[in-house]
Amino acid sequence: MTSPAGRREALAALTSRGVSSRAACRYLGFSRRVPHYALRQPAKDRLLTQALLVSAQQHPRFGYRRTSAWLDLGLWRVRRLWRELKLALPRRRPRRRRCGTDIRLPGATRPNHVWSYDFVHDRLASQKAIRLLCVIDEHTRECLAIEVARSLTSRDVILTLGRLMRLYGKPEFIRSDQGAEFTATAVMRWLRDQNVGPAFIPPGKPWRNGFVESFNGKLRDECLNREWFRDLAEARTVIESWRQFYNHRRPHSALGYRPPAEVRAEQAKLVLGLTG
Repeated sequence: MTSPAGRREALAALTSRGVSSRAACRYLGFSRRVPHYALRQPAKDRLLTQALLVSAQQHPRFGYRRTSAWLDLGLWRVRRLWRELKLALPRRRPRRRRCGTDIRLPGATRPNHVWSYDFVHDRLASQKAIRLLCVIDEHTRECLAIEVARSLTSRDVILTLGRLMRLYGKPEFIRSDQGAEFTATAVMRWLRDQNVGPAFIPPGKPWRNGFVESFNGKLRDECLNREWFRDLAEARTVIESWRQFYNHRRPHSALGYRPPAEVRAEQAKLVLGLTG
């Protein structure tokens, strides 16, 4: 009840029960001017409120911090209106982890230092299963590719990595779980020929591949759970559109609310400046 809105609600609750305005103010310790004070803030915030409602409809999982960066507005002003509009979504319960020590592997310190990849599963409207192969750069958080198909084999893994290495260069390491497609002899031999070191996480510990697991959660939360794909072609188009949005426009909290592509561009300029 310490906020202005809380005080007004308490006063309205008492007066609605037949308590006089003067008695209610005296009981609550308010000035007698409170019931007659006309708020000016709602008129000032009308345009901002509309912008927040539109943003929350388009990106319901952003939260007020990311929305503040997305709209380039003051954090505390957005936070206040976010609460007044009740735009916050329920928090998800954290998953239970298995007991045991969790020794983190060294993180990436530059672009192409460590890539990580993983599979995500989804279904079309016809209930046919599809698989997504997600590849990210752990330093820039950029999603390098999302391959979508009915099935993906070790050969598809090799073709995808080869295409990405021609576009971005070769990583020093690539992190993954010990799935059959990643530990296949053909993939291991191909990585060795490319002089790329595979880094496998222990079985049953997906949090040790935290960067791509976090990305997978955003992909499902902001794209897969909101879309209904009629066929494979539509799934590929929509998912690729979201990937471009994620890389070039979506504010990333770990990057100071900058998009990943901007960070990669800054790193590239820095390297050119050092070598130029």
